[in-house]
Amino acid sequence: MVEQQELEARYARRTSAKTAVFVYAGHVADACARPGVMAEGDVLLDMVGGRGLRVADIRARASEARGTAGRLLVDITVPSHFGCHAFELGADVQLEALDRVAAGMLRRKVVAISSRTDLTVAGDALDPDDLAAITQGLDSLHERMQRHFDHARALAEYLSCCDSPISGGRVAVSYPGLASHPDHDLATRVLVHGFGPAVDFELPDAWGATAGEFIRRCRLNGRSQPAGGFNTRLHARDGSDGRAVRIFAGLDNPLEIADDLDQAMRWLRNPPAP
Repeated sequence: MVEQQELEARYARRTSAKTAVFVYAGHVADACARPGVMAEGDVLLDMVGGRGLRVADIRARASEARGTAGRLLVDITVPSHFGCHAFELGADVQLEALDRVAAGMLRRKVVAISSRTDLTVAGDALDPDDLAAITQGLDSLHERMQRHFDHARALAEYLSCCDSPISGGRVAVSYPGLASHPDHDLATRVLVHGFGPAVDFELPDAWGATAGEFIRRCRLNGRSQPAGGFNTRLHARDGSDGRAVRIFAGLDNPLEIADDLDQAMRWLRNPPAP
């Protein structure tokens, strides 16, 4: 079994960091709340996230943060360290939830904190099974992540074509790899190997359907499967009563996922008579 310090050092080398530690945390924000992670004047940015999967301009924000004597912390969970080299863009600290790195095999959620300088935050002693999952995940990460990225792009391209008459109204798609995305040009400069594994889309108001209803209509919604694993997962971005669905593309066949999405759209647009 690999020692945790050895694995943290391996992760640090992968991310071009000086040091890295692993902590148990439900979210990156929880990790940031730990003593020694964030200080007054520091800024935390989501590399890719929020409504519409907006892309952060790290170079510009790094200059602003240093102007106030703070550090720039960047959450790279969505693109992962495979898809974003935040240190090269000016970040001081990177944070990454390791669900996808560990291929969905973690028993508890782990966040990696890596820094260009020494870290004062203490890591947690991880369960041996979690260490093994991260070790095995790093071995296969590049091949898996490229498939996640490629499948997300395929699904985004499919969804961008979903308008009348099939769906009875245009589906609003947000994906940094589409030319229609407001941050597309920026994304081509700050992301590598593609544009990440996530796709957002919003159901037309005319359908009168919620994201929760849509997800329940999808047979392959992945809700019973672990986050970051083999299966594509659908998530109600703004809650079940909202209209926004976020897709985290898996390693499964994107054509089958697209067909499942299509069937749900057809049903919600023209439900069978009672």
